Amino acid sequence: MNPPAYFKNIYKDLNQRYFLIISEIVKSYPPYKVVPKFNNYKAEYENNIENLQKLQEDIFLFKNKLGKATDALQEEIKQIDDTLYAIEEELKKLREEFAYLSNSDSAAHGMLVDSKTLYNQQLTGNWLFFVIVTGLGYTLFKSTTF
Repeated sequence: MNPPAYFKNIYKDLNQRYFLIISEIVKSYPPYKVVPKFNNYKAEYENNIENLQKLQEDIFLFKNKLGKATDALQEEIKQIDDTLYAIEEELKKLREEFAYLSNSDSAAHGMLVDSKTLYNQQLTGNWLFFVIVTGLGYTLFKSTTF
């Protein structure tokens, strides 16, 4: 793809050529109209008109080339936009998954805390049960030996 400076330079060149050709036509037209049968004036005027037509063709080609470059650039921009849209959609899904996993992590942490609390409660209950059974056993042993 051609850079913008390329098109800018071509435009400058065409613009300069246009003003040069117009100035030549302005110089050659009055003598041609005054003496149309003089071949030098006629040839010079017709040459200037041909140059203007050639310039018109060059401007048309430039316009066409610029249009194609613009279309190619728009297609490239569309592809980039599509890629960005796909990335945004993927990012949205990943954010949702991250939020779910963060919540799962919080839930897992809560479950760990709950299981530790339950374990400590059961351990305390088991120790109390052991102390009570031991106390009852000791009391029964003392009462049966006397």
